[in-house]
Amino acid sequence: MSKFFCESNSEDDDDAPRGGIEPETGKIEQSTRDRIIQGLIDSDDDGEQRVIVTEKEKRYIKLREIIKEMKIKIKNQDFVILLDKFEELNKEVEKSAKVFEKEGGLPRFYIRIMCQIEVLILQFTAEQKKKLGVNNSKAYNTLKQRIKKHNLTIKEKIDEFINNPVTTDQSEDERKKKVKDSNNKKGSDSEPEQKEESSESEDDDKYLLQSNDPMVRRRYWLKKKLPGKKELKPDETQPDKDKVGARKIIPDIDYDVKFDIAQNKVIPIDYEPEAVKRKLEQIVSSRGVLKNQVENLYICEKYIQHFVKENLQRAIEILLITISLQIDQAKQEAPFYFNRQSWLQIYQNTFLLYTLHQDKGVKVEKLNTYSKYDQENSFSEFRFISTLLVNFQTLEVELNKAFQNVDYYTQEYAERLSDLYQLTHLSQKLLELLKLKNDTANIALMSFKQLEAIYYIGPAVIQKLLELQTNKQAATPLQIFGNGDISSKIQSLVENILKYGDKETIVKATLYWVYNLALNGKYEQAHEIFISNISYDQISQMKTLIQLYYNRALVQLGFGAFRQGLINETHLHLADLLSRDKVLKDLLSQNYMKQVEGEYRYAVPYHMSINVETIEFVYLLAAMLLEIPNINQDPFEDSHKIISRKFRQLCQYYDSQTFNPQPENMRDLIYAASKELAKGNWTKCWDLLKQIQLWTRIPSYEQVQQQIKERVQEQALKCYLFTFKNAFSNISIEYLKERFQLSEQVTKTIIYKMIYYGEIKAIIDNQDQSFLIFVNDDISNQTKRLASVLIEKLNLQCKNNEKLMDSKIGSFGIAVDKESVDQVNKQKKKNVTKNKKPPNATTKRK
Repeated sequence: MSKFFCESNSEDDDDAPRGGIEPETGKIEQSTRDRIIQGLIDSDDDGEQRVIVTEKEKRYIKLREIIKEMKIKIKNQDFVILLDKFEELNKEVEKSAKVFEKEGGLPRFYIRIMCQIEVLILQFTAEQKKKLGVNNSKAYNTLKQRIKKHNLTIKEKIDEFINNPVTTDQSEDERKKKVKDSNNKKGSDSEPEQKEESSESEDDDKYLLQSNDPMVRRRYWLKKKLPGKKELKPDETQPDKDKVGARKIIPDIDYDVKFDIAQNKVIPIDYEPEAVKRKLEQIVSSRGVLKNQVENLYICEKYIQHFVKENLQRAIEILLITISLQIDQAKQEAPFYFNRQSWLQIYQNTFLLYTLHQDKGVKVEKLNTYSKYDQENSFSEFRFISTLLVNFQTLEVELNKAFQNVDYYTQEYAERLSDLYQLTHLSQKLLELLKLKNDTANIALMSFKQLEAIYYIGPAVIQKLLELQTNKQAATPLQIFGNGDISSKIQSLVENILKYGDKETIVKATLYWVYNLALNGKYEQAHEIFISNISYDQISQMKTLIQLYYNRALVQLGFGAFRQGLINETHLHLADLLSRDKVLKDLLSQNYMKQVEGEYRYAVPYHMSINVETIEFVYLLAAMLLEIPNINQDPFEDSHKIISRKFRQLCQYYDSQTFNPQPENMRDLIYAASKELAKGNWTKCWDLLKQIQLWTRIPSYEQVQQQIKERVQEQALKCYLFTFKNAFSNISIEYLKERFQLSEQVTKTIIYKMIYYGEIKAIIDNQDQSFLIFVNDDISNQTKRLASVLIEKLNLQCKNNEKLMDSKIGSFGIAVDKESVDQVNKQKKKNVTKNKKPPNATTKRK
């Protein structure tokens, strides 16, 4: 054998024999095969070593890849792909549930990305949303709903992350292992890991900075280093500051260290009059500068604490400056609406300003403004009161914005409702001040603001507030609502508006007054005021917002009539709203914000909204009690006698169904009850109506049920007489009274009315008035009448068919009317007279 097969130039062939000894043929072939296989493996690896990855690492790598793509889409505001990645991420999390259980829960990088998405959604403005495309906007709305529901399930993890935002996602053992590995490696190998940690810490800081809670943002500022402050190395020592020539370097105060300033109190404050004057002039001149804003607020707060005990006039001057600074800062921290802490600070200072002026008797005629641009450089009484009113309006506007933006099911919304009562207390104090000053224009304005804040409150809410009252020093419901009688309180406010207000304000106040009277069970008075002062023609010419208030007053009038058992009035008030094609929420201004006729129509806050399902339930119940007797009176009546078209459409829908299952919802139960009412079976009808769960939404619903039950019995009596009037020649009134559990007087009253209006043809026995005798209303008369109607319709149809045939194939005298013949004869006579020549003049002479 040749030596060519024995020698090898490969460096990897260490086992090959050297020298002149020839190996066996089988061994040579085996070693060659091994070398070929090893070469293929090496070519596949491309010089890299194979690494065994655990199940946990596989899952974490997959999740991090998805999160990395999501961060890019968050920056680009691509909500379509972000929504897909959000769903994909949650599916991967479900697959990795077993791994997370072993590790002690969800990883922090997953909680972090959920927080970032929520912050993006909350801070996305309406102007930014308008710039989105159609698909991107739909994806944004879908993501907004899903992230809310999703984050509620992991709320504890999110709160824990906010309170303790760590920068890495590894456990302590992994960190120690990572530190050991990094010491063995080169510095360049650890750079990517440091970058990854720094990026995660930046994400945490960004989330903290974007929070609306100042205590959360505080953690961001405390993590920052003081500008100009140099970190000392272990070998270096601080220079001795007490030595001569040593310079004490104080870093410039920056916005980034505001909480350090407020907490450590490092700013020296001089309370000398001249120093205070110079400092206040400097603060007023530098208003709006972010660099000094927090420092100025801190100094003003210290001045207020000092001068409230020493000089009240100077304290009022500083309060006026402080409130302006607080408003500026609140707008910067929360551009959409003031957060609750900032709002409360402004409210407390405004109330303190009023207290010092009114209760302490401090004169404000010579208050200094400390402004170089103010020509007068002093406050007057009028200017001071105007400032109080402007601060009050700012608080009111920001509180309304909060109600529109905060979710109603959160704790923050409940806290904001308590703030509303405090604001109403302040408006009451300001109204008393305006009455003392006899400021008529502002009296009407402040009365309307107070009326707008309390008109929708019913007696049940006030009673609950009185029961839950604990803090006697705060503004109590008795102080706000006039010893619990809210109707008299609202009446006094409306009188002020009627005396001093303009036309539009008077109309709004009247609608609020009607709303409150109907809500408090004074339907007759509310209806009288509504008819005498409000007309539809007047409302239709006003703004859209006033028309919405008009609709809300109508609904509340319908509820007030329903609670007193007035079925006709209930249907009258609600029929107009329910018969329109528009969505009921739009008619009541309870939908999302939209622009209508150049105005911004804002949705009514949740605590002022009316439940739409309750409105529909009340209307359909009233329509049932009116329409079923109307149908039973004459099933073949024409359509012009329809009372409720909406209820008839409901019945037609259910009648068209092949199979109607067991009634479950409100509409099913009303339809089933109407069928029992048509038979005169009031007990089954009432049992079905009682199953509707919307009864509990009506105040004092037990009393209302009793009144509606009586109406059901009365209408069932009518339906029974209409249905079975042809089955009896006479019937006992005593039997009707026992069957429908009505008194004898009520039973006779119903029968007398039916006879008087011609609904039934009957008389009552003259002897003891115990029998109802039906007169000439048998089946034969009804059959004759229906037959005559049918004959008339057939003749009309035959006539129409003949006219159609004449127009197609020509007239053969089949459908020649007498009128058409007369018209043809008249036309012939006219033509003859036109064509006839006049006699010659010569003939006339002869």
